Amino acid sequence: MSESKVENNKNNSLIMLLSLLTLLVGIFLFYYFSEVRLFYRVVGIMFTIILATSIAYQTDFGKTVFSYVSDSKVELKKVTWPTKQETTQTTLGVVVIVVIIGLILWLLDMLFAWSVGTLYGVR
Repeated sequence: MSESKVENNKNNSLIMLLSLLTLLVGIFLFYYFSEVRLFYRVVGIMFTIILATSIAYQTDFGKTVFSYVSDSKVELKKVTWPTKQETTQTTLGVVVIVVIIGLILWLLDMLFAWSVGTLYGVR
């Protein structure tokens, strides 16, 4: 490995550590100042999350994650979503199958309970 790559990996690790520490300090402060109104603490933790994400973005890993999320958004736009009618029909089909399977399992349970009861003379 070249010296510049080693230095770059070291810098990336330090930056990710700084990002993690920022996040942990924010979480600690959220609970430490429990007497402060919740609204202000939530604003503080949101600011901390944004700051930690901004710091993490400076690394190669952060840029890779951002690229992955951006590409995922593009792919989601290509998805053909089902219509309301298709969704309703599929849901009803699933509910009907679940009820049928439930009834079959209940009948099998009753059959096994009857057979075991008859076998042991409980009934």
